[in-house]
Amino acid sequence: MVPLPPAQAGDNSTADLTGVIRARRLKTWRRRLIGIGIVAALIALVAVAWFSPLLSLQKVQVSGSRLLNTDEVSNSVLDDQGGRPLPQVRPGRVEDAVLEEFPKAEAASVHYAGPRSLKIEITDRTPVIAIRGESGYRLYDSEAVDLGTVDTAPKKLTVLSGGGHQPDRETVSAVIRFMGELRPELRRQLVTIEAKDAMSLKGRLDTGKQKATVVFGDSSDSSLKVRTAAQLAAEGRTEIDVSVPSVPVTD
Repeated sequence: MVPLPPAQAGDNSTADLTGVIRARRLKTWRRRLIGIGIVAALIALVAVAWFSPLLSLQKVQVSGSRLLNTDEVSNSVLDDQGGRPLPQVRPGRVEDAVLEEFPKAEAASVHYAGPRSLKIEITDRTPVIAIRGESGYRLYDSEAVDLGTVDTAPKKLTVLSGGGHQPDRETVSAVIRFMGELRPELRRQLVTIEAKDAMSLKGRLDTGKQKATVVFGDSSDSSLKVRTAAQLAAEGRTEIDVSVPSVPVTD
């Protein structure tokens, strides 16, 4: 703070001092009023944006999914949030709603994409097994979520055969547990898997260099069983039983 000038003798000294004080007070109030005006303007702008129909949600762009109809996702979000001012649209709530309504999506990332639009990036669930049926191949992920039916099984996806009959729910669950515990590189080596029941799993292993028929038994210790079978196949074994992986049996 600049110090006040010293008082001087004479009739005008008191008047001069009063004028200086008044000028400083006016300057201080001017600054305060400018600050209050700026804050009020910002509040007004926020209020306009919060309630203005000019910023209402009109468009939703959806990408990244092969399993979902992106138009259905877009329409669902617009039915729920369309017409609402964009500042009132919460991305987290939209993500939760999409995942609840479309279980084939593993994740959904929602971002603002302009004054009237949202962008949603979908991450699909990963199928671990394809089950052959009359209408094609039904896909399931590691949590047994039904991912729909396709005409042709995706490449490098294990196909389940029921050994001449359609596997029951318990058997399918056992196979999904077995496949779900495998790392992707091990899963890709298992070309087909056959299951007469939940305790009788066997499959066809293809390491890229060697092929082998493998008996797995039940769904326990799947990673250890496939690793053991792959090692034995690399040694040239073509008939392998790893139902007890600590004591494998080969041809």
